Amino acid sequence: MKTQLFAKQYSLKLDSISEVRRLLTALCYQLALDQAEIDRVTLVLAEYLSNLYFHNPDSVHWFSIELAGSNGDWYFSVSDNGDSFNPYQANTNDIFNGELLTGGMGLALIQNNNPDGYYVSAHGINTLTCPLSKQEKKLKVVIVDDDLILLSAHQAYLKNDFVVHTFSGAVQALKFIAHEGCELIIADIHMPEMSGFEFRQKVEDLDKGALTPFVFLTGDENLTIQEQAAEVSIDGYLIKPITKTSLLAVCNRVIRRTNQLALHYQQRVVESLSRPFKPSLPSISGQWNLALAHTPATEGGGDFVFFHDFGESQIIVLGDIMGHGPVAKFHSFAIMGYLEGVVTAADISPTELLAGLSNRLYLNQLLETSMLTCTVIKLTGKQCEIALAGHPQPYLLHGSGYEAIDCKGTVLGLLSDEQYESVTLQLTPEDKLFFYSDGIFENIDRNCDCIDNILVDIKGKTAQSTLDKLWLRFESLSPEQLQDDVTALVIEIHT
Repeated sequence: MKTQLFAKQYSLKLDSISEVRRLLTALCYQLALDQAEIDRVTLVLAEYLSNLYFHNPDSVHWFSIELAGSNGDWYFSVSDNGDSFNPYQANTNDIFNGELLTGGMGLALIQNNNPDGYYVSAHGINTLTCPLSKQEKKLKVVIVDDDLILLSAHQAYLKNDFVVHTFSGAVQALKFIAHEGCELIIADIHMPEMSGFEFRQKVEDLDKGALTPFVFLTGDENLTIQEQAAEVSIDGYLIKPITKTSLLAVCNRVIRRTNQLALHYQQRVVESLSRPFKPSLPSISGQWNLALAHTPATEGGGDFVFFHDFGESQIIVLGDIMGHGPVAKFHSFAIMGYLEGVVTAADISPTELLAGLSNRLYLNQLLETSMLTCTVIKLTGKQCEIALAGHPQPYLLHGSGYEAIDCKGTVLGLLSDEQYESVTLQLTPEDKLFFYSDGIFENIDRNCDCIDNILVDIKGKTAQSTLDKLWLRFESLSPEQLQDDVTALVIEIHT
């Protein structure tokens, strides 16, 4: 089952294409894609839209953009109602032969920058899909040594495992580290313009410099030098000549140890933040039974649950900050504080709540480097109103099986004055509603059809017994260490 984070339809105009390009860039940044991937995606989709506008304008009345995913594999797609023209079936050999030449309506750009993409025409709708590449981030290493031959050799030793930046002078290295940052610094001790010890001290004075792993290189076997090195809080010490094996070994050891310490500290921070805000719900509220299950990610995630009882009705917000660690937790607490102020002030609808929250996030840019998705549920009597913003679609469980509830909405804070739609259900005593965060997708075995494998043949007399069975099924399919928070909710009419 796919999760839709963004979908919007436009008329085919130049200003619409410009707006889409800006939105694509913003979405890519929020997905933490690297710059090369952002450039690739925006190029492919902009070229395709330009083709629609300049070469097929009479038949195209509208186009739409969607960002969606299944099992954590995200993709952008562009759909239109024009005449079918598959860019992958065009022969671009005459315009692409070793280097890109002009002409060809950008088809060579699309073919060569989106090799895993595909084009489908069905029922009068054409769709170009651009899958997002898996991000494999290499750690950044800075090497400083005035011996150019050794500097070149050490770069060659590490270039397959790290992004390596080399400097023959400490001053230039400091400027780079201050501006770009890095995950490891390797420096010679004896350098003409600034000794390794002075360089180490200046690195510590930089923002986050004291926390950056640091390794000394030297050809000096003098014990006094080694003692001095130990006094300036370094993480490794290698005596020249250095082999590739020894350099890789010390780099991996130092980085692994630093990451272990950072993870330990991060887990302690997340645990201390999470205790007073652990997701919870009353088991009975109004005419409804509520059953909630939550398991935090190994490194902390951004799931949260907000509940307010107005007496005549109840509001439940199941939210997820896309991210991990203390930053995701902090953002989730900030959102809960906002909800506390807005929701308790007036009894508003799920669509009004989502629209207001989205506009507030858009204006103050609280989440400009991450995304907030959520489901808002309003219970009134025996009626349930549901509105979604980028969250997985909920399911209606009944005696004959289960079915997805057709309810979608754009991720929050992306557009100004975004409006949302809701679905209202009248449940019978035998019906149950199942809501969940996308941690289900992130943690389950990628080789199975996740929701089907969890929901099939699940029967329970009560909301709690149904959730217990669902949770046991999920845990049997998930790894020991969860990559993302997982939260699930089952509700039913109280009889």
